[in-house]
Amino acid sequence: MIVLALAAAAAFWFTADAEAHSPPPALSQAGAPVAGEAYQWKHVAIGGGGMISGLSTDAAGKTFVARTDVYGAYIWNADANRWSQLVTAASMPDTVRTQNGAAAGVYEIVVAPSRATRIYMALQGRVYRSDDAGKHWTQPSAGNPFPLIWDANSEFRLHGPFMAVDPTNPDVVLLGTPAAGLWRSADAGASWARVASVPVSKDRKPDAGAQAPGTMLWFEPAVRGKPLRLFALSPGNGMFVSTDRGATFSPLPAAGAQPMTLQRGTFDRKGTFFGVDDLTKSMWSYDGSRWRDLTTELGLTAREYAAVVANPRSDQVIAVDRGGQGYMSNDGGASWSSISHSSKPGAGDPPWLRVANGSFFTTADLMFDPAVPNRLWVAAGTGVFYADVPPGIVSLDWISQTRGIEELVANDVIQPPGHSPIFAGWDFGMHVKDDLNAFSTTFGPNERSLMSVQQMDWTPAKPGFVVTNASDARTGCCWEDGNAVMAGVSTDGGRKWRKFSTLPTPPGTKEDDPWKMSFGTIAVSASDADNIIWAPAFNRLPFYTLDGGRSWTAVRLPGAVGETPGSFRDLWLQRKTMTADKTLPATFYHYHSGGGENAALQGLWLSEDGGKSWNKVFEGEIAPSSDMAAKLRSVPGHAGHLFFTSAFEHTGDTALRRSTDGGRTWQIVPNVTRVDDIAFGKAAKGARYPTIFFSGKVSGEYGIWRSIDNAASWQRLVDFPAGTLDQVSVVGADPDVFGRVYLGYVGSSWIWGEPAPCKPAPYQPFAASQCAAVR
Repeated sequence: MIVLALAAAAAFWFTADAEAHSPPPALSQAGAPVAGEAYQWKHVAIGGGGMISGLSTDAAGKTFVARTDVYGAYIWNADANRWSQLVTAASMPDTVRTQNGAAAGVYEIVVAPSRATRIYMALQGRVYRSDDAGKHWTQPSAGNPFPLIWDANSEFRLHGPFMAVDPTNPDVVLLGTPAAGLWRSADAGASWARVASVPVSKDRKPDAGAQAPGTMLWFEPAVRGKPLRLFALSPGNGMFVSTDRGATFSPLPAAGAQPMTLQRGTFDRKGTFFGVDDLTKSMWSYDGSRWRDLTTELGLTAREYAAVVANPRSDQVIAVDRGGQGYMSNDGGASWSSISHSSKPGAGDPPWLRVANGSFFTTADLMFDPAVPNRLWVAAGTGVFYADVPPGIVSLDWISQTRGIEELVANDVIQPPGHSPIFAGWDFGMHVKDDLNAFSTTFGPNERSLMSVQQMDWTPAKPGFVVTNASDARTGCCWEDGNAVMAGVSTDGGRKWRKFSTLPTPPGTKEDDPWKMSFGTIAVSASDADNIIWAPAFNRLPFYTLDGGRSWTAVRLPGAVGETPGSFRDLWLQRKTMTADKTLPATFYHYHSGGGENAALQGLWLSEDGGKSWNKVFEGEIAPSSDMAAKLRSVPGHAGHLFFTSAFEHTGDTALRRSTDGGRTWQIVPNVTRVDDIAFGKAAKGARYPTIFFSGKVSGEYGIWRSIDNAASWQRLVDFPAGTLDQVSVVGADPDVFGRVYLGYVGSSWIWGEPAPCKPAPYQPFAASQCAAVR
C-alpha cells in the first residue's frame, strides 16, 4: 500500500527562531571518573504544565499547599520564592523510600485552620501527617483502615475537598473516599472510625471499581451562639449535616429539590452555602431552610461548573466552569453578572505559560487568600495563578505563580550529537534546552496546547535531524485546525518543524480520521534521514517512508492477520519498541509482543533494507510482560548492539537483557533488575564503549547507575535524585558531555545529573538541588 503526496504545500514550518544556540556546558572538565566524584542533581527548568487539582491554606494564610493529579503536592516556599515538592525521600517515611515508592498524585491535602504547621495528606490509599509544615511526614495509623481505595488521577480528581480539619481542633480530621465512605479521626490520624451515618457514594457508571467521587466536606464558618456545623455531600445521596464535629450526621433538612451531586462548594461569610454541579450543569445555594437551583431560578447558563468561592470580606461570590468562564455576584447570590478571564506569566515564572491565555482556562479549584484582601487563587491546568478581584470587576485577570512546580508527564528525551537536549512530554510538546536552569520560553512543534510528543529520534546521517510522532491526546475534539497530528521532522535540532506532507491511512481507519496515524513508536535510519518507520498506536499497521514522508508503504510482517496486527495497543503506553541501528545502514529492529490472533508474531524482527522486508531473528518474548512499557535500545557506534527491558515490575523476571548480534541471541546482564529505561552517553576518556546509564536495581539496590566498562561493573550515582519518589519513564544521556544523564518521570517532568565540583550531603526537604557522592 503506497500513499502519495497530494500537495507539497501541506508541509509547513513551525517555531521560527533566528537566535544563536549551543548545548549546555559541562560542570566538570574531567571527562572521566575522579577520586571523590560527586554528581549534582536538579530539575530541568521547564515550569508548570500539569493539573493542579486542589488548594488549601490555614486560617491565617501562613501555609499554602496545592495537590497534583500525577505526582505529589507542593507547598509555597516563601523563603525561596517558589513552590517546593512535599513528597520527597527526605520528607516521607522509609516505607515509601523505594523504587516508584510514591509515584502518584495526592488525593487530598489540607492544612489545619488553627495550626499552620499541621498538614494532612491522602496519598496512595493512606493518610500522612506533618507537624512541621511539610518538612517531614509520618503515617500515624499504619494499619486499619488503610490502605483504602482511591485514584488521585481519576475523572473525579477535580472534585473536593475530600478532607476537612476541625477549625479549632487540629486533631479532628475527616476523610471522604469513593469506595469506603466517610472516616473520622479524633487523635490526629492515629486511629480512624467509619462514620456510618453518611452512605457510600453511588457509582455514576456500571464499570468496575469506584465510579464516583468521594464524600466532600465543608465546615461552616463559626457563628456565635450556634453549634459548629459540618456539611458532607455523598455523591448520589445528597447533603448530610453534623453538629458534633463529624461524629454523626443526618440528612440536611430542606424542602423541595436539592442537589444529589456537587463538584465544589463553599460557605459565604453569612453562612449561605453555594455548590456547583458539573453533572447537572447547575449552581445551587442553601440558606438554612431550602435549596435554590440558581441556574433555573435566575436563568443562568447551564455549564459544566467546576468551582465556586465566596469572599470572606464581602458578599462577593464567584462561580466558573471548567474553562474559566462564569458568573460573579456582589450581593450574596441575589443577582449575577458574567465574568471573562485572561492570563499571563508572573514575574520570574516560565515565559511559555503565556499559552494559558486562551478561551479555555482549565479550572479545578478557587480559594481566597486569608491574608491578602480580594486576592483569589486558582488551581489551573498549567499551574497556580492569582488575580486581585475587588467587588465589581468584570474579568478574572490571572497571573501565574507557578515557579518550582514541575509537573509535565515525560515521554522522551534525546540529544543529537552537537546539539542541545530535547525533552518531550504530554500536553505541551517538546522543549529544546540550551540552558537547563532557565525556564522554557516556548515549546514545539508549535505553541499548540495539549500537543503531546510521544517519541523522537535522531540520525547520524544528518546532524540536527530529528523526527517525531507528535499527536493531540484529545482524540475526541479539537482537530479543526488541521493539526491534530503534527508528526514531522526538524533539521536544526528541534527548533523548527515541518509536518509530514502526507499521512497514510492504516487498514480499519477512515481517510478523514484526524488520528488515523498517531502516537506509537518511531525511528529514523542511521544512513538516510528520509528513511523513517512509524508504528502507530491502537495496534495499527506500521508504515515506512523512503522520501521523508511524501509517500508511505505499509509494513506487514510475515504471518500478520487482520486490520490491526501492530504491537502498540494504547496511546498512553511508555513503549519504545521500534529502533534503528545507529551504525548499520537501513537497519531497523522491531519488537512485537504478539497477542490475540497475532500471537505468532511475538519476537524480534529485523529489516536491513529500510523497512521493505522483515525477518524474525528471535522467537518469542525477549523478557516477560513486555507488552506494555518495553524499551528496545540501540547502542550508538556499535553495530548490532541492543539492550531490552520490559520496564514492568510486577513479574518474576525483571532482568535486563542485551544482544551483540543484532538481536539473534540475548544474554541477561548479571545482577541488574527492575530497569525502567537505559541510555548511552559520551564514553569516559580512554574507554571504547559509551557510558551506560539506567534507572533500576543492581543486586537488589535501587538507584541511578552508570557503567564505563561495557556493563562489566556499575557505580551508583544516587538513590533518589533531587529527592524524587516518582517513577522514571525515560532515560537519556548527553553524547558530548561525559556523565550527564537525563531522567524523565511519569508526573514530575525531568531531572538531570552530571559530575560537578560540589560537596556531597544528604538531600534536605524543599532543597532545589542535591549533591550526591558516586559509589
